[in-house]
Amino acid sequence: MMDDPILNAPTVDEYGDPSWGPVVLCHCITWKEFERLLKHNEGRIRRWAFEPLEDGTDNGQVVIYSLPTETHERTAHRVYRSIMRQICRAGNDHDLDDSLFCGSPTCTIGDLGQEADLALTPVGLSVGGPILQSSRGFAFPNVVVEIAYKNDSLPRLRAKLARWMSDETSVQVAIGIKIFPTSLNRTAILRLRGPPAQVTHVAFGAPRPGPLQIVFPLALVYTGVNLPASLAGAADAEISIDLIQLRTWIDRFVEEEEAG
Repeated sequence: MMDDPILNAPTVDEYGDPSWGPVVLCHCITWKEFERLLKHNEGRIRRWAFEPLEDGTDNGQVVIYSLPTETHERTAHRVYRSIMRQICRAGNDHDLDDSLFCGSPTCTIGDLGQEADLALTPVGLSVGGPILQSSRGFAFPNVVVEIAYKNDSLPRLRAKLARWMSDETSVQVAIGIKIFPTSLNRTAILRLRGPPAQVTHVAFGAPRPGPLQIVFPLALVYTGVNLPASLAGAADAEISIDLIQLRTWIDRFVEEEEAG
């Protein structure tokens, strides 16, 4: 589906996005069986969702709605680097880069399983109190980043972010970026746990002028652990993602990917 021309898409959603529909990787499998499958195919199966079957058992189906692309990965990395640069600048300490783990952890939310495009977890974060267990005994990350591009709709992105911020997780910040493949439209979504819980939507596609940004407290990144010593004076600092700058990068990524 990712190499197929957009005009070949069998359907178009209400936002004008081409859609090839989801692919069911496994029609009936338990979560434990799927975890074993992931272990034996590490890095090969991405952007999946484990969705429970309504048959009164522990079985579910594994659905792939879209495949990873360079645009997905590079956009998520730009968001990550923006966050890390601001943290290092706030503490005037480049070693703060080592205070967070960056990855794509496998997580269970109730009876549903999903994997973030990118997640940040502070070193030393452990399950207990308000910090909940995601799977395999690990704590949920504090920050997740999701990128929706080809064959991935805005409503589906909203739903995935909502699951990350449900009462069954301890995720503090969920960032979603929707890249519309048939236009220059771009949408950023920011969800914060609170209290109070907050949801922000920002359209930042061309030719919208700046400044446009999404902002959240730096301290949320380190929820559940002590702030690193070099950030002691930055407890009230904020992280700001410059969406105009991000738009410039995204447009470049899309152009390079389409050029092949």
